[in-house]
Amino acid sequence: MTRFVDRADELARLESLYDSDDFELAVIYGRRRIGKTALVLHSLRDRENAVYHQATQTTPATQLDRFLADAASVDPGIEDVRPEWETLLKHLLQDDAIVVLDEFPYLVETTPSLPSEIQRLVDHELVDSGGTLVLTGSSIGMVHEHVLDGGAPLYGRVSQTPNGRIELAQLSFDAAMRFVPAYGPEEQVFTYGIFGGTPRYLRPLSDDRSVGENVSRTLLDSEGPLHDEPETVLQMELDEVNRFFALLESMARGNRARNEIAQGAGLQSRDTSYYFDRLETLDLIERTHPVTVDPTTTRRTRYRIRDPLFRFWFRFIHGQAGRYELHGENAYADLVEPHLPDFVSGTFERLCRDALPTLFPSYTMTRYPGAWWYDGHEIDVAAPTTGGTLLLGECKFTSQPLGYDVLAQLEEDAERVRWTPPAGGDPDVEYVLFARSGFARSVREAAAERNDLTLVGLDDVIDALRSTA
Repeated sequence: MTRFVDRADELARLESLYDSDDFELAVIYGRRRIGKTALVLHSLRDRENAVYHQATQTTPATQLDRFLADAASVDPGIEDVRPEWETLLKHLLQDDAIVVLDEFPYLVETTPSLPSEIQRLVDHELVDSGGTLVLTGSSIGMVHEHVLDGGAPLYGRVSQTPNGRIELAQLSFDAAMRFVPAYGPEEQVFTYGIFGGTPRYLRPLSDDRSVGENVSRTLLDSEGPLHDEPETVLQMELDEVNRFFALLESMARGNRARNEIAQGAGLQSRDTSYYFDRLETLDLIERTHPVTVDPTTTRRTRYRIRDPLFRFWFRFIHGQAGRYELHGENAYADLVEPHLPDFVSGTFERLCRDALPTLFPSYTMTRYPGAWWYDGHEIDVAAPTTGGTLLLGECKFTSQPLGYDVLAQLEEDAERVRWTPPAGGDPDVEYVLFARSGFARSVREAAAERNDLTLVGLDDVIDALRSTA
């Protein structure tokens, strides 16, 4: 039986919609492989009046025939209904059924009038219905076009109480680590930094194997279940894949500014707007800004690949098959393991930011913790607070204890941060150091003598993340 982890909030919202006495419309969307189908199937496991239909890219007639067959297995009387989408859906929903149209964008491709037909049903035919219609979609742009955006046929029809608009994101660190519960904190950070929080990528893992063994058999092995996963997903979503691949590979090598990314991909920055916009629409990349600036006006923007497994694939696998064949069984130890701490350091920084509100409960943060950078200077963790305190921190995921030089550099960079507290004046700065492998004696002595410096070990970060789950 497939393991189903977390999604408690989403399940509760769906079950509340199913149990409502009124007609309800829900839309579940998110990038491919994120777990939309698993969520709806799990939510329907004890429901006898549920029709589940997974759309495919086929002809309109075949699509309708397959839906009719799915519906007849639940309601044999539907075979006497005129075989048209509007009449079939009306019959089921007026009978208080739950109807799930999985991969709704495929249906719209074959039947463009379907969103308008559903709109007509919602507005005029289902007022007294207790049925629930659930639409799911991996084509995020199309879901917005037909359901969520102003001017969309179904705009404003999605249930508000509880919120029927469910955007699935990756699992949190704590939830994802339920797939490898026997791992210790270091192994879990490495695992999350490589496989992320996508259930489909976590299910093949086994915590009675080492991280390296899991990486080797699922990703590095040409027959592994995840070896071609990013390429498969991108081929399904994109045309002109070569340019997209070049941009993603450039990001995976560490380029973050738009010009740097374009240059690393061998492209002119002015020619990349379409590609960046498309990758953002598909939720494959994200843009970030210094936490102390207004993101709507600043030009200090960076980009990164959202999914850790995609970052890993473009960093270590894409275009390098020959190297792995040459190294054979030693491929992981030779080509991946030496670079892995640096590769997952960005994930460790994010986990430290996520843990910060729990580690400092007495502060109310004006924005969620982020990073800060300016003119070649950078701080891993920055969090302005309502009381005028500015929390600034550095994170080191190295095998060596964090040294005093890190603290000295942080204090120097802190002088460059420009942030005015809500009440005006200058902020009070507090420093936080996060380390995988502990702290040098000089750092520990400094923390013992000062009240503006906190040291946080790896176990403390993990404990904080678990307490917020």
